[in-house]
Amino acid sequence: MVGCLCVSNAILSYGWKRDSCPPQSLFKWDFGKNRSQKADPQYHDEIELPFPTSLVSKTFLGGKELKCCYKATMDGFSATEFHNKCDFKGPCVIVAYTDKSFRFGGFNPEGYRSTDDYYDTFDAFLFYWMEGQLFVLPKVGGSGAALFDYARGGPQFGADGLLIGPPLAPVMGGFAGPDTNSGVGDLRQAKSRLGLSYAKRHDGKGSLFGDESKAILEEVVVFACPQIASLY
Repeated sequence: MVGCLCVSNAILSYGWKRDSCPPQSLFKWDFGKNRSQKADPQYHDEIELPFPTSLVSKTFLGGKELKCCYKATMDGFSATEFHNKCDFKGPCVIVAYTDKSFRFGGFNPEGYRSTDDYYDTFDAFLFYWMEGQLFVLPKVGGSGAALFDYARGGPQFGADGLLIGPPLAPVMGGFAGPDTNSGVGDLRQAKSRLGLSYAKRHDGKGSLFGDESKAILEEVVVFACPQIASLY
């Protein structure tokens, strides 16, 4: 189930998600966070793409200009800052770096809107580099619950495939962690379990991080298309 960058069209061939009733906007931006809450679009123009454009050539982002809308070391590692910068940007690519210089990420075809909901799709995928080679991990086990969009959490692929800055767990009516009032996730924290929602690594390991299920992140960047973001 694991492929290198030259994966088949069955893995990286995407189509629009259809609903039983006509959508009110191109990427369903009538739902979730109110549009008036959207921050003015700002991009880090100086940051170059850390991945080959061929990675997204068969997605909604294929052939389009991509810019960095979020850089954790500059914008902040809290899930609040992540959503302030990434909501209403449309499909996006997340790339992260661990404190052990391991690089990985994921493609989200739905984008973020702080809906506190999940999305079913075969179009999302994870990826990582090893010894200079890029590997892609497709969605497995059906299209269900491929993506989660928690307002208090960062990127989440599947129930357990990849969680970056997950919301702090509720404890006795409050939240665990230093801020008991918000429960906002910290994007320095990441965990992964592969095999149920996304394919295992090419070496058969059941976590993006190899033998470890958790990792500490030093950087998270998100790339989106300004042209698509302007459509809302």
